[in-house]
Amino acid sequence: MNILMAEDYIILHNNLKKILSSLFDNVDASVDGKEALELYNNKHEQNESYDIVLSDIAMPYVDGVELTRIIKKINPSQEIIILSAHKEVDYLLEFINLGVRRFIPKPVVLEYFLDELYLACSDIYTQSELLNIIHLSNNIFYNKGEKFLYMDGMPIILSAYERLIIEKLILKLNLSVSTDEIVSHLYNCDKDVNPENIRKLMYRLRQKLPKDFIQSMHGVGYRLVQQVENKSI
Repeated sequence: MNILMAEDYIILHNNLKKILSSLFDNVDASVDGKEALELYNNKHEQNESYDIVLSDIAMPYVDGVELTRIIKKINPSQEIIILSAHKEVDYLLEFINLGVRRFIPKPVVLEYFLDELYLACSDIYTQSELLNIIHLSNNIFYNKGEKFLYMDGMPIILSAYERLIIEKLILKLNLSVSTDEIVSHLYNCDKDVNPENIRKLMYRLRQKLPKDFIQSMHGVGYRLVQQVENKSI
């Protein structure tokens, strides 16, 4: 994960940066809200994002409230943690209205600080996993992040070719995929395959999955049909 920190008090700034650098892959640290906003916009322009933004409230040029307001317009789901002193409690309702739910009081207590970071990271990871999971049946799911297919909680061992074929079928879940589309997808992934060999690859792939999990459509191609049951309570 990566984090953007905005804190103008230089001693706390340096201490927090040192701690965060030991926990996160990438730490961008700013000494005021204007610099933080520039860093955030640069990240956004590169089609990237910060997992967490950690911000003080009282800062030069752009304060924490305005920084939060602008960031939430760019990315409403951005995880933001606010560092707040007791004298700044009047701002808390405004932050809550902006969608901020995590606050770390000043003076910063290391144990509490680490607990809040852990909870935030855990929530992000859980949400990311949920978004990455595609349930194909009641006991089979595909993890888009890992690009692995699981059955009964265990990964199905697939060859590189089989994995790419599954990937293509899932991209067009419940729809037919022609042999030419599969060949083209493999070719774009640096796997040159003769169309005549697709049938053999599909046969081996289907042997690793439940019967009729991948359907052959005569003269059309193949189709992976989602088989999740809707259970009412």
